[in-house]
Amino acid sequence: MTKPTNMRKDPVATIFDEPDEAVKRQLGGFIHFLREKAVVGLAVGFIIGQQAQGLIKQLVDSFISPWMNIIVGSKLQERTFSLGGEKFTWGKFTYVLVNFLLVLLAIYVIIKAFKLDKLDLPKDVKPKKKK
Repeated sequence: MTKPTNMRKDPVATIFDEPDEAVKRQLGGFIHFLREKAVVGLAVGFIIGQQAQGLIKQLVDSFISPWMNIIVGSKLQERTFSLGGEKFTWGKFTYVLVNFLLVLLAIYVIIKAFKLDKLDLPKDVKPKKKK
């Protein structure tokens, strides 16, 4: 007895019988999304950015904070002032601000050094030359 041709196949059986075609059909839309939206590149950039932030934080802790402590005269992160009974930790804010600015600077330098800003341009559009 032959199977009717108009019946749909069981998806699980199809994956085991014809794994390549079944996986391509099932994951085709997802793979297309990953390629079209550059999700993998975004994920890699996110991971590298996290690691760069850790490196910059250590740079600030190891080299810049000691110099700022010498200039300020004490540990910068512990500097505060009180107003109306409230304690304002301006030193900690300054420390985080310096850390943030150095991360931005590092990202800018990396983008310019490796010419990563040119990757987003369409292939048929050439960047404008400076006069």
